[in-house]
Amino acid sequence: MRAAFAVFLFFGAALAGGGSVLTCPPGEVLAAVSEQYAPVSNLVCTVRREISVNDGDAATTMSHVEWARGDRMRVQVLRGGGRRVVIDGTSVYVKRPGDAEPAVYLVENQTPTQFANLRSVPASPEEALAPLRGMEASDTAPAPPYARTVAFANEGGAAPAATLSLDSEGRVARLEYTAPPQDGMAGCVTISLFKGAFEALPGVWLFRRVETSVAGADTIDAISRFDSITVNDEMPDAVFDPSQNF
Repeated sequence: MRAAFAVFLFFGAALAGGGSVLTCPPGEVLAAVSEQYAPVSNLVCTVRREISVNDGDAATTMSHVEWARGDRMRVQVLRGGGRRVVIDGTSVYVKRPGDAEPAVYLVENQTPTQFANLRSVPASPEEALAPLRGMEASDTAPAPPYARTVAFANEGGAAPAATLSLDSEGRVARLEYTAPPQDGMAGCVTISLFKGAFEALPGVWLFRRVETSVAGADTIDAISRFDSITVNDEMPDAVFDPSQNF
């Protein structure tokens, strides 16, 4: 009986999460999206990225990623450099081919972009949404096929820096982001489309493909593919133990 009740609560929370993303105040949308991914405690996947500049030949990288909450991650670059990264919750260890020992620095000394990568569920939109936190949010009229569109403005209500579009299931579908003046890519417009959605857990939608285009001085197109995804399987502590990896 208790087990059945727990399952009922879990499913109910998952269903409520999708609805809240579509109905909550615009300023709470980002938190509601993150709440959708709260049931994911760990994830393993293969990430393949193809990047081209100005429609030139694409450069491809492939990595095996193991991720867990608590600032833990292990990344082995299988194609495109051979680098290995292990993050144990406190320190970051990076070893490249030819290095005698890994370089080590504290997690707290990471850049905002690195923090976003470490603290976002892989194959989710969390990392892409990280730059929007702290911006002023307001609803705008959604264009089909989207069910809700939220505009994010810079401090002081400046022109929208981003628009986030959600589908009828409450899933992130499209993000358009303009880099702010203080950013190294100031003025660049980035559009990301989230495709190949699948329900990894009840109410937890991950994406097998993310297509991103950056328009600025150059046009950069990137396709990220997430394959061999497993969620919440047993993951030994040794996975993130640097003494077991180098």
